[in-house]
Amino acid sequence: MSTSSTSLASLVAPPTFTGVSKFASSLQQVLSRAVGIASLPLDSLQAGLTDLNNKQAAVQSLDSTFLGLQQAITSLQTAVSSTLLNSSISTAGIVTAAVQKGASAGNYSIEVTDLGSYSNALSVAGTSPVTNTATSGIAAAGPLTLSVGGVNTIVTPASTSLSDLAAAINSQAGSQVQANIVNVGSTGAPDYRLSLTAANLGTAALDLTDSTGADLVSSSSGGSLASYLVDGSSTPIDSTTRAITLAPGLTVNLVGQSASGQPTTITVADDAGGLASAFSSFAASYNAAVTSVGQHYGQSGSPLAGDSLIQNLSSVLNQLGTYSNGTPASALANYGITLDQTGQLSVDTAKFTATANANFPGILSAIGTTTTGGFLQTANNLLTGLEDPTTGVIKTEETDLSQQITDQNTKISNEQATVNQLQTNLTAEISKADAAIASLESQVSYVTGLFAQYTGASNTQNNGLATL
Repeated sequence: MSTSSTSLASLVAPPTFTGVSKFASSLQQVLSRAVGIASLPLDSLQAGLTDLNNKQAAVQSLDSTFLGLQQAITSLQTAVSSTLLNSSISTAGIVTAAVQKGASAGNYSIEVTDLGSYSNALSVAGTSPVTNTATSGIAAAGPLTLSVGGVNTIVTPASTSLSDLAAAINSQAGSQVQANIVNVGSTGAPDYRLSLTAANLGTAALDLTDSTGADLVSSSSGGSLASYLVDGSSTPIDSTTRAITLAPGLTVNLVGQSASGQPTTITVADDAGGLASAFSSFAASYNAAVTSVGQHYGQSGSPLAGDSLIQNLSSVLNQLGTYSNGTPASALANYGITLDQTGQLSVDTAKFTATANANFPGILSAIGTTTTGGFLQTANNLLTGLEDPTTGVIKTEETDLSQQITDQNTKISNEQATVNQLQTNLTAEISKADAAIASLESQVSYVTGLFAQYTGASNTQNNGLATL
């Protein structure tokens, strides 16, 4: 913790000396001068502490900026290691597609012959219409049996209310059916019923009975399986869900039925645009680091002027911005990632996309990964050299400055104690001297008074020591 110049002044300022002799003001000056001279080293120590604090703040600011750059490299690595593919669909309204890791570029054909439907059922009316779902229900207390395609599940509601029955079904059998409450009456005269919908497509019959075996379902209808044709196959594939895995890493949702004989084509291709976007984010973080370093580099007014850290950071940025891995083919500049005259990095998205589409494996090889080579490994190694908690250049400088500030505060504290002790001792001695002088002045006044009585020279008493 640093000590401000204001608080420092309050620590070393001598107290007001209120002596009783005629020489008290002179003694005050002696005390002030002695303490002032003794405090001169404190001024130098405080100036040094201020400089260290300024350096620490500057290094911490740079640290924050380069941590952001390191995070940008991590994000770029994530983009490369995840699926660098996107999808397009030839006919809207038939399917949607999602590409995950493991997918392969190519064209996939699908014809949706049936979207399928869900089995559903509606409960019987209560003894009287249920107008309040929180207090009334359709069954007496006790466990109920839910049947889905002949598979039974025991459901135990918290009470006999229709609301608790629906909640119990959803919590205890939610993987099989979805329970809702619907009004089959009017707004003025409601008649609430339990509506059941199967969780999967298909013909499974739904039923619900109470503890006595009485049927609580008034009507039910079976659903149907979804079906589709893949890549011109003549044999339909049935599915209990509209979310299907069309190929490794390619998930398709069926949202509409195809016109007969008109399949939809899903094209999975390399996502050069997504990679360009990831590099643009990196470039933004890189430029922020360049600007941050530029505030100190070559500036005499900077607290880090002449510090080797600035040279190290500039070297790292230069290696990142001009990366080539020793071969022209691997240079980032080949893909439209270039430095301008001010050292700012820019990404020509059109050039990057065109170049990447022409040779996607080539750009992936140039980018590499943080562990297998290429730009990412170089960037990761350089930034780890700056940000490693133990050996990183920035972290090491932060630790050194923190220790120097601690040591400087200790020196200031010790020097303050020395000055305070000097002030205490000198004040005590001056107080004694002042008391002695006051005593002498009193004696002189007394003797002068006696002398005046004998000589009649009344003015002599006023002259004091000067008369003697």
